[in-house]
Amino acid sequence: MSESSPLVERLLQSDVLQAEWVLYFLLLLLGAEIVVVLWKVIYFIRNNRQAEATRSAITALVGGSDIDSFVEQIAEMPGIEAAVMRHALHYRANGADVVEQQLDVASSSAQQRMELGLTFLGTVGSNAPFIGLFGTVLGIIKAFRDLSLETESASAAVMAGISEALVATAVGLLVAIPAVVAYNYLRRQVKQCLTRSGALSQQLLFRLRVAGSED
Repeated sequence: MSESSPLVERLLQSDVLQAEWVLYFLLLLLGAEIVVVLWKVIYFIRNNRQAEATRSAITALVGGSDIDSFVEQIAEMPGIEAAVMRHALHYRANGADVVEQQLDVASSSAQQRMELGLTFLGTVGSNAPFIGLFGTVLGIIKAFRDLSLETESASAAVMAGISEALVATAVGLLVAIPAVVAYNYLRRQVKQCLTRSGALSQQLLFRLRVAGSED
C-alpha cells in the first residue's frame, strides 16, 4: 500500500481536518440563531401592538382633531410607525411636500433597523447545510484513513466513522431549516410594517394638505 505524502499526513493528523470542530461551530450558529429569532419576533410583536395606538390617533386626526394635539400625542408613542411620523412632523412648517419627503427618509431608516439580524439568518440558512456537508466530508476522510490503519474490525470502524460523519449533515440541516423559515417570516413582518406605515403616512399627508388648503 502506498503511503501518503508528508503534507497529507500532517493535514490528516491536524485538528483542522477533524469533524468535531464543525459540529461545535454549527451548535454555536444554532445558539446565535435562536437569540436573533427570539429578539426579532418579540420586537415585531411589541411593534404590532404599539401600532394600534398610532392607527387610532391617525383615525382621530383624519376625523378632524387638532394637528397640534396629534403632534403632542404622537411624541409619547413608541413604535416604528409613530417614530416615522414623529420625524416627518418636525418639518411640517415647511409644507406637506417636505413632510412627504421626510416620511420616505424615515421609512428607509426604519427599514434598515427592522432588517437588523435578517442578513445573519439568511446567511445561516443558505450556508449551514454546506458547513454540515463539509463536516461529513472530513469525517469520511478520517474513516477511510482509519480503515487504512486497521487490521481487524476494519468494516465496523469505517461504518461507525461514516455514521458519526453524517451527524454533521443532519445538524447542518437542523440549523438551516429554522433559519430559512424565520427569515421568510421576519421579511414578511418587515413588509407588513412598511405597508402599514405607508398607509398611515398617507392619511397624515391628507390631513396636512386639507389643513394647508384651509389656511
